[in-house]
This record gives sequence, structure tokens and C-alpha cells, in this order.
Amino acid sequence: MIGTDILTEDDLRPIAGHWRRGDLMDWLRSNSIPFVVAKNGWPRVHRKALERVLGVKPDDSGIEVKEIDFNFGAVK
Repeated sequence: MIGTDILTEDDLRPIAGHWRRGDLMDWLRSNSIPFVVAKNGWPRVHRKALERVLGVKPDDSGIEVKEIDFNFGAVK
């Protein structure tokens, strides 16, 4: 794994069940998972893209978002 957000072929192979590069890329395309091809020719997938396609919902981190009233009159 390159980082926590970018999945490599080692991360994707067990999920896809394909070990050959072409089969893995075909699987990604058939499942509408966006990817880029690295310099070594293997696909790279952002973790969020894979999670979205697999139906993982965003985690509720408990951070409360409040509406903010801006005072644009104070801006020069």
C-alpha cells in the first residue's frame, strides 16, 4: 500500500479476485471504479472511490456542522 488513501494492485487483487493486470483493470471498469495507471502499468484507486462503489457510507465523525452568519460589511 502506498498510503492510506491510494490502493495498489496488492490491495486490489484480493478484493477483485484477479491477479493479472488486464483482468484487474477489466474488473475495475466493469464495476465503474475510477482508476489511474501508474508508471509500472498497474492501476491505482483512491480508497473513497472504491468505498463509494461498494456502498460504504461516510462515517459520522461526531463533528457538528453549524450554520455561520458572515458579516460581509466588515470585509474591506
